[in-house]
Amino acid sequence: MGLIFHDLTKFQDALEIVKNNMAELKDAEEIPLYNATGRISAETIFSNNNLPLFSRSQVDGYAIIASDIKGASYDSPVSLKLAGETNIGEKAVEFPGSGKCIKVPTGGVIPVGADAMVPFEDTKQEGNAIQFFQQVNRFNELSNAGIDVTKGEKLLDSNSMIDPRNIAVLASTGIGNIKVKRKLNIGIVSTGNELLYPGTPYKEGKIYESNSLSIKAELSKYPAFNVNDYGIIEDNYDKIKSAIDRSIEENDVTLTIGSTSAGDHDMVYKILGDKTPGIIFHGIRVKPGKPAIFAMSGEKIMFGLPGFPVSSMMILYSLVIPNLFRKTGYEFSEVSVDAITGQRFELHQGNTDLLLIKLVKHGETYKAYQVPGNSGSISRISKATGYSIIDSKTSFMDINSRINVKLFTGNIPSILIYGQYLPAMEKLPSPISSISTFVESGFNEIKRSMENADADVYLWNYEELPDNKNYDSSITIEIPYGIAYSEENYTTIAVPYRGSGLYEKSLSLAEGMDTTYLDKPEIICDYIKNGRCGAGITYREYAELYSLKFVENGKITFHVYINKNSTKFNELKDAFNSIAGKTT
Repeated sequence: MGLIFHDLTKFQDALEIVKNNMAELKDAEEIPLYNATGRISAETIFSNNNLPLFSRSQVDGYAIIASDIKGASYDSPVSLKLAGETNIGEKAVEFPGSGKCIKVPTGGVIPVGADAMVPFEDTKQEGNAIQFFQQVNRFNELSNAGIDVTKGEKLLDSNSMIDPRNIAVLASTGIGNIKVKRKLNIGIVSTGNELLYPGTPYKEGKIYESNSLSIKAELSKYPAFNVNDYGIIEDNYDKIKSAIDRSIEENDVTLTIGSTSAGDHDMVYKILGDKTPGIIFHGIRVKPGKPAIFAMSGEKIMFGLPGFPVSSMMILYSLVIPNLFRKTGYEFSEVSVDAITGQRFELHQGNTDLLLIKLVKHGETYKAYQVPGNSGSISRISKATGYSIIDSKTSFMDINSRINVKLFTGNIPSILIYGQYLPAMEKLPSPISSISTFVESGFNEIKRSMENADADVYLWNYEELPDNKNYDSSITIEIPYGIAYSEENYTTIAVPYRGSGLYEKSLSLAEGMDTTYLDKPEIICDYIKNGRCGAGITYREYAELYSLKFVENGKITFHVYINKNSTKFNELKDAFNSIAGKTT
């Protein structure tokens, strides 16, 4: 097929197209069992032995015939003659018959003819005789051969991912080597004149490469994959083509990063389009990740990932990784939880939305909050607990909607901090910060959430104060604010976004000037430092961080409202008191 970037493929159709072109690897290799974790089995394995391999004792005690001590009690013990003992690792001995007993250790082989074990603590030795103080049933404290696994029982299906539990069972039945699918070879080709390797000196106009590092790190988590990185290739057609051709020759799958759009300087789609059969689809009706490409060269698979970090990672998670595993024969599925939206979610109607989600677990309920930002905001992924795939039929998802979240991590925060961003919050003690997530919001949403008592802590920097009967509001934190600038006689000024207490303070200071509205107070300082505006309204600590001149105009008071019903009420109060410079 040719270039169809302007005829976008629906996300579910893209999944199906890729799935149908993922021919399964047939190559296998035999490896030691201890190296098999995370590999994909190439055979169905049946047990050649029983497990346990022999009938064994579960206690330190005496092997007996159960009928010999029928009716035994502390008032009327039954005496049996001690006829010998066995040791761990010795083969089975013949039981000497009725009226006798044999001492057997935990894990020892049960003598042939005995049918029960009695622990030492229910007996007493008197010379060569053993007194038994209670009767037992047949097979008491015995593990008979085959009670766990019987000979011929299936232990592992073909195309299964092998984990340590499988290895324990396989090893217990005597298996030392196992046939697995060979590793899937994956090549990564990153393109762009603007890219610098992390660790090299910064050059103006450049950006540090993160995509290939994060994608390689993600894929390298899976022992079933072998990842080859071909480095950063400058925007030169011949050099990009050479790197892609080499990757195609040496790998089963090639992932290119960047240069997938249809601009004059985008080259990857042209190179992939010249292969046979070439581009299968170019462009998906998905946000983020629209410019993604799926192409083939013979049986070799090629994915063109967008250059923006969030776009490339979300396509990797949702489209690429499940299908990479499909080539190994393994059906990959992520661990997910069902949650309730804690706020209104903004969607892209008519598209599939890949939403980065913050989760908070309160009791048995998961609350989901959208991680804001654009497709170039790589930090969004590190702030997210997981992601959701939403077929967006409307432009929003209302609060208290049900949503399924595929998890990046099993460490789900249990503390929700909600409201206006407090710079000093970065100083929260780690016992609290490590189990907390912060959701930034404006006046109306904070009030609504407080009425429902959704969060453990609310941060409020508006002059109008809410009803606080359900919250402890004894802690306040004051942050100096004012005008940051680099040159005198400035005529342009940046102010924080609407909907914050700092914005309200900014109105009179910015009156009569050419005004720019920016999302966050710290961004304002970057604008000033880079000459995009002459001054800005921000917090003192941000001005100092950027070495800007600063005139203080007052202090913004952050009111800390701690939910009295929070399970961590005392710890939260201590934590916020500590950053307020107070002791309790």
